[in-house]
Amino acid sequence: MRAEPLPTSPPSVTPPSVTPPSADGRAPARDRGPGVPPPGIERAGVDPVPVDRRHGRPRSLFTLWFGANVQFATLSVGALSTSVFGLDLLPAVFAIALGTALSAVMVGLFSTRGPLTGVLQLIQTRGPFGRLGALPSAAFTVVNGVGWCVVDTLLGMFILRDLTGLGFAPALLLMAAAQLTVAVLGYRMIHAVERCLAIALVVVFAVVSVYGFGEAHATAPTDPSGGPVAAFLLVTAVTAARGLGWSAYASDYSRYLPATARPRRVFLAAGGGSALAGVWIGSLGAAIGTVAAVDDPSAMVSGLLPHVLGTIVLVALLLSTLASTVIDLYSGAMAALVAGFALPRWVSVLVVGGLGTVLSWYAGHGDFAAQLQDFLLMTGYWLAPWGAVLVTAYWWRERGLHDTARLYDSRHRFGWGLPSILIALLAEIPFMNQSLYTGPLAAAHPAVGPFGLLVGFAVAAAAYAALTAWRPTPPGGLPAPGTPAEALPAA
Repeated sequence: MRAEPLPTSPPSVTPPSVTPPSADGRAPARDRGPGVPPPGIERAGVDPVPVDRRHGRPRSLFTLWFGANVQFATLSVGALSTSVFGLDLLPAVFAIALGTALSAVMVGLFSTRGPLTGVLQLIQTRGPFGRLGALPSAAFTVVNGVGWCVVDTLLGMFILRDLTGLGFAPALLLMAAAQLTVAVLGYRMIHAVERCLAIALVVVFAVVSVYGFGEAHATAPTDPSGGPVAAFLLVTAVTAARGLGWSAYASDYSRYLPATARPRRVFLAAGGGSALAGVWIGSLGAAIGTVAAVDDPSAMVSGLLPHVLGTIVLVALLLSTLASTVIDLYSGAMAALVAGFALPRWVSVLVVGGLGTVLSWYAGHGDFAAQLQDFLLMTGYWLAPWGAVLVTAYWWRERGLHDTARLYDSRHRFGWGLPSILIALLAEIPFMNQSLYTGPLAAAHPAVGPFGLLVGFAVAAAAYAALTAWRPTPPGGLPAPGTPAEALPAA
């Protein structure tokens, strides 16, 4: 008797752990027991979103990712290009545009799989990685979410101190409370917040742009370390790494869209919103970086503006950091659930947010610009090969396959994704260039250091393609998707 071939389309039945909502959209009263969050808090966890709960249009992704990138962290990363890396304004803008475009393509591509499968981004990694092989990716996504929570919390604290004169601890507690409230409420609240802020922040940053670009100098305030070519490549790499952080979450915010949503529209909405905002705000940061230091990011902005206008802008920037952090908290909490922690989603948000708050306490007393640069490069070293594996798996090796059942199959323990990433990490080591470690190639030739991310992407893609061509059956024992029936082993 031969084994039945794996299904090639998402299952049409609702998973047992997901209860269809009642007419008012709330869970049936009989299911509201201990551990169930209060009404208004999202209940969905790591299970697929049932078809009858899908809603919305692809254009909602534009406002989400536009709002997520029109924020203070994007401005601060852009300011590094001129004030720290020493790149002149025009080449800095080109480098920011290149890095943003590379990462926006990834966000757009991964977003298209949300409507097709209805599952979280990390659950989708189980295809090429396997159920156990995806655990390191889940752990990294938790770390990535916590790390960005720290970055945005510190930026918010800078603003609160300038606006109110609050001390370090009170400002930290206020930021933590606001961030956790929105992230706990979940998907719909996050979309609503991003939609409202996207409009308000366009106006605010338009005003800042008038002053920022008007006061900007054509030349950087410092000489480029390693020369202009090395600085250009470094800015491209750091900017791409900032945007790649979003790609680890992309499908989390498109999985509620109807399965009929056109992939092209999803791609353009998610990638376009991310690219447009990233290039604009990153370039504005580069312009401001030619006249101000990044040591105190809020003073960097408010110092350019009249007092009253500066206060209004700082309030808006404070809201923008909130909009960014809730996405990191939400998806970091989801990653913890994928990693196997048996917690309700809203409790996981509190745990991840609490960890980020504690780390913010320690990180708030260091060199912000240096810490930000190190964090961006470290996340990029993992995200570049991780993204390469997914692109190779879903847009080449298994093109057109949306096998949701396989993602939840306990037999599919390991895939070829994790070995491919490990090979890529070994290839990246000589190129690594940060305060914690500098590889031999980067030490001898600083200009080649930023190529580490590109090398990692290329090596991971090639390794996964070679391994799946050589041995298409994953090491976990489950046949690779798309395997012909005649090639399946006997049951």
